[in-house]
Amino acid sequence: MENASKALIIAGSVLIALMIIGALLLMFSNLSNYQSTNTQGTREAQVIEFNNQYETYNRKDVRGSELYSLLNRVIDYNRRQSTAGTGSTDQGQYISYEPMIVEFTIKNDIYTQLSIDGTYRLIKKSKYTSSNTNNEFENEIKEEIDRLENKYGTESLTNLTTNITRIFPESPTEQQQQEAVERFNSASKKQTISKWDEIKEGSTIRNDIYTYYEYVQFKRAYFNCTNAEYNNNTGRITKMTFETNGKLN
Repeated sequence: MENASKALIIAGSVLIALMIIGALLLMFSNLSNYQSTNTQGTREAQVIEFNNQYETYNRKDVRGSELYSLLNRVIDYNRRQSTAGTGSTDQGQYISYEPMIVEFTIKNDIYTQLSIDGTYRLIKKSKYTSSNTNNEFENEIKEEIDRLENKYGTESLTNLTTNITRIFPESPTEQQQQEAVERFNSASKKQTISKWDEIKEGSTIRNDIYTYYEYVQFKRAYFNCTNAEYNNNTGRITKMTFETNGKLN
């Protein structure tokens, strides 16, 4: 009888132990599932947050000035957080996100309006691609834009390009020449001139203002986002394509 009682006690202890082990395994399994679900939810939230930065440009009527900002944002991301980054503190070398690409095309109907006289001094192509750490468009224009803004001042350049046909008339009379000189001096905040020869056709000043005019016209142009591509594995946006939509003002 005593042996039977001990056997029952042992069996009960084993059963309790098995129940405890089973409960622990179930708890660990639930915890693992919770952590996995939580991690997946966090990743999805990160993807949504990332894509939202760029999907705001996935629309019609994106201004050229907005597109210029997008190019800089994408290249900054590529350098700091994608595999294109090579610095010791760049995150991309650890998390392995692919770099983004932005392409845009200036269709002929708009491209012809960028230059006031048919000569392209600044924007010399109708299609640009920025990828990895190479901002092709900015590489082409930035040095010249910086030079002009330092020389004349942004406010003066805005005034001068706004009144460009009145300040730089073609084949003007002497009276029109004098009026053009006065208009130039009224618009310019950093430089003044004394005679028409300083702004006549072929002059350095006229070429400078005509150059900046292309930049102003680009910023005023409208673009449509024609395509957005996503990585099938990560869900992150990887490429955006734009083209002008026929509107400049």
